[in-house]
Amino acid sequence: MSLYSRMIRWRACQSVKSCCSLHKTALSRAKVNLEQVARFSGSKLVCNQQEVEAPTPMRGEETESVADTALQHDDYFGLKNLVTVRDLFEARVHLGHNSGLRHESMSPYIFGERQGTDIIDLEQTLPLLQHALDVCAHIVYRGGMVLFLSRNQQTLPWVERMAQEVGEYSHCRPWKRGIFTNASSIFSTLPIYPELCVFLGTQDTVFEMHLGIVESSKLLIPSIGVVDSNCDNSDLTYHVPGNDDTPAAIHLYLRLFREAVTRAKAKRKEDGLSLDPVAYDES
Repeated sequence: MSLYSRMIRWRACQSVKSCCSLHKTALSRAKVNLEQVARFSGSKLVCNQQEVEAPTPMRGEETESVADTALQHDDYFGLKNLVTVRDLFEARVHLGHNSGLRHESMSPYIFGERQGTDIIDLEQTLPLLQHALDVCAHIVYRGGMVLFLSRNQQTLPWVERMAQEVGEYSHCRPWKRGIFTNASSIFSTLPIYPELCVFLGTQDTVFEMHLGIVESSKLLIPSIGVVDSNCDNSDLTYHVPGNDDTPAAIHLYLRLFREAVTRAKAKRKEDGLSLDPVAYDES
């Protein structure tokens, strides 16, 4: 065979090898793409006459998908039927403080005044309260920790007992400055913050706001607060205009939040989610 013929043959072999190599690369890429599609579709696909199994979702992914589905419902826990305007009226939620003590941030929620006392608009209170209950329920449903707070000496035992009954936490003692913002230094350990703070009264004293509201706002911890006509609602994530010191009103709030937490935990168990907080895979 001549030298020229050998060169032609060698070039043809190299060309065939190159084509085979490119074909194998394309097949491997196609297989990877099909595996990615299978991961989202959850189906079995065939690549190069070989069956490709869709990878099983991790525990955290399954939990997140179920929890995200709950967010698509308008009233997943059935909380909107728990309370009506009449219930709020009979619990004296509409009674505010003296009109001379009104805080400017509460002016939009004042229906009027009678004999010098502000009357809170219950038509605005009802949807805000329902939304706050729904937020609390969704956080508990996802395994979040809820902290109930109050500085009203009369209702303090009720708040602590309710939080204990539903398996959550309460802090009704004087707030030491830096419990949230300087927790690592105060407790000499890595702090665990709640996913939600529920203030059943936003006042620490007659003229001072609860320090926990400011600290939770600084750390971007969501907060729900019952705000009377003399309270500042600007630092709260979700505010509920209403009477914050009448026993009948406090009993109503406690009953509603107890029911919201109880239903959320029951729904979490019903949907097959663990009672522990969601464990995410960091890999």
